[in-house]
Amino acid sequence: MLPVISEKLSTSSAAAPFSALPCRATVLLAPDKRQHVLLRDTEHTLQLAVSGADILHPVFLHTEAIWPAMLSKHRLRTLECLNVLSLGQQLPARLFPPERRGPRLTFVPRALDGSLAGASHRELAEALVAQRRAHADWRDPRDHLRDRIRRAVSRGRALMNGGYRDFLT
Repeated sequence: MLPVISEKLSTSSAAAPFSALPCRATVLLAPDKRQHVLLRDTEHTLQLAVSGADILHPVFLHTEAIWPAMLSKHRLRTLECLNVLSLGQQLPARLFPPERRGPRLTFVPRALDGSLAGASHRELAEALVAQRRAHADWRDPRDHLRDRIRRAVSRGRALMNGGYRDFLT
């Protein structure tokens, strides 16, 4: 997510916000006046956190790029994405490296789904890590597999009960 500032353009500008970009733009206006824009092409999504003028009207967007203190790798990639979009190109895959937490983040909702469907922790282990490994590890006195399943279900419940909002900040 990139924080950007919007400034109102003159009323003579007829262009709709984000209409010139080669992607779909979705605007979220929160009740607390926060504004977010999701720029989405066929495979990738870029999120902007906008402050300033109402983004439903023609605006000029800018961001503060203080070098080197404010320019993390993530922010530089995001700026490059915006530059690519402004040139009329699609978001390049090279700017969207795989999420290191991806395997865990897919394991958690699967464990939650199984738990909500009534599966026992052992049944979840058999379904999620393979029956053979579940049988071998289930009775291990160190309880690694049991703990992993318990943590996944617990984390899933926390996300379901509002923790998902942490991904947006």
